[in-house]
Amino acid sequence: MSALVVWPSVLGLSFFIAGLYMYRADLFGRASSGRSRILSLAPVFIAAPLATFAGEHFTATQDLARLVPKWLPGRVPITYFVGVALTAAALSFVARRCIRWSAPLLALMFALFVLLLHLPNAIAHARMHIFWVFPFRESEFALGALSVFVYESQGTPGTWAARHSNKFALIARLFTSIVIIYFGTQNILYPQYSPGVPDQRPTSAWVPHPLLLAYFVGAVLVTFGIAMLFKKTASIAITSVGIFMTALTIGLFTPDLFLAHGIPDRVTAINFVADTLFFAGTMFAVARAIEATERIAKTEPAAVVGSAVA
Repeated sequence: MSALVVWPSVLGLSFFIAGLYMYRADLFGRASSGRSRILSLAPVFIAAPLATFAGEHFTATQDLARLVPKWLPGRVPITYFVGVALTAAALSFVARRCIRWSAPLLALMFALFVLLLHLPNAIAHARMHIFWVFPFRESEFALGALSVFVYESQGTPGTWAARHSNKFALIARLFTSIVIIYFGTQNILYPQYSPGVPDQRPTSAWVPHPLLLAYFVGAVLVTFGIAMLFKKTASIAITSVGIFMTALTIGLFTPDLFLAHGIPDRVTAINFVADTLFFAGTMFAVARAIEATERIAKTEPAAVVGSAVA
């Protein structure tokens, strides 16, 4: 078994299991509601893919180094540094330590990916739709990491997240709506490719009625994306997309881990599982941040009245 397959798989699975253990009270505690249990999966679903991607940076270093802009010195060291940064962020999320530092730094890293790599490529290949997927995807990943920072900081008065939580919630749901509607339309326009997070890999041969599945996934995403435009339905719609992406991860992409033949196909299968799971975790993080701001908005009037009476 190649290191290209072993290390990303081992790291991703290890962090996933460790994350479930560390968040077991949130997932299985009697005080947790069904909705809160689902949303508490956000850091676990983010950390496991981060560890998987870190493994790829350590084993496929030369290939990934070619993606670093040529004008940056030390492309290979930069690739290793990104692998270390991804590992550190995943460890922080799983260990539940220093998240208020790791989450915004992770958001900054994905924002840099967009500004330095994906957006220039999209502009250079403006007529090729696949290049526009990456700026939307990586920007949403950055938003998800920032969402973790926001809901982790809600209980601390005076922080940036506490002061600007309402503005963040508005921007988060509107931008997420744009991304989900865009992804849905891509699934409808290019149904020959794997549904979910758009890509250019054909749907696996074992999947029955792949075109119908792509149209269905696209329609579902567009519907949920439109629902995100409205404040009352935004949180449930974003959560629903997270659940939907989780279902795609388990039912559509995980079987490819066992059915793929050859190292390139196995690496591709690993990436699809990690990307889709990461997107599901991002949806849960955004929904949790929005719900946290809504709880604060409801309690603030009561706090003001109480202080006035006192």
